[in-house]
Amino acid sequence: MFTAQPAIANVDLTAPRMIVDDPRIPMSYRALCQTTNGGFLTNFSLPTSEPTSDGLADVECHYLAGIAHNGEAVIQAPDLPDYLVPFSQHQQQYFVFDCQQASAEPPIRYIDTEVDQWLTVADSLTHFLEQLGPKVIDLNPDNELTPLQRNHYLLVAQGAQLDTLLARYEEADADKEWLFDWLLYFAEHGTPAQQASALTAYDTQRLYFKRQLPRAKDAQLTALFEQLPHLKDAYHAHQQAWSPL
Repeated sequence: MFTAQPAIANVDLTAPRMIVDDPRIPMSYRALCQTTNGGFLTNFSLPTSEPTSDGLADVECHYLAGIAHNGEAVIQAPDLPDYLVPFSQHQQQYFVFDCQQASAEPPIRYIDTEVDQWLTVADSLTHFLEQLGPKVIDLNPDNELTPLQRNHYLLVAQGAQLDTLLARYEEADADKEWLFDWLLYFAEHGTPAQQASALTAYDTQRLYFKRQLPRAKDAQLTALFEQLPHLKDAYHAHQQAWSPL
């Protein structure tokens, strides 16, 4: 259900992803939070009965919020009625428990305050989670990604989608330290497909931006590629085209 939660996935995320420990939170949600206390979702596309800001027939729920126990900043929704308890937010989009009627398993609503869209999307948390599915990420370069979208998509993308996503951040003015932190994560902890994408992205950096590369992280990354049996031949083939740093 949840993706891995590496520290790099929190970079540039300033909005809270925790909620107040409200007694109206259903026990099923509390049970989910006992293991990871929220996190990014592997499947994040929820079907809808009408178009939303995310698609013609779906909306994206990027994460489930953790429950705050130690004074963490929490999601604020001052424009929503008090009977709604938010558990996920992306800018003006909210997923909330509708507690207007007392219920052990309240229905779930999606609200977009920018366009005043209010949809009931599930009759319980169980129904909500059952409906979540994978999504082909829209990587049109004309569509700017928020930091939350960018980090979440990097966690779930595979193959050609991850190649395309990483290519958005390969130019000379990109933050090379940030990029190499992601490449190191994929090389060390990713799937074989993510590791192959990391090598492809690294090859571009090594060919065209070698003077801008963070030397210590470059050394870590090349050492990791040397240790991956399924990439060793490809790594050495790329290496033949590189000039010395």
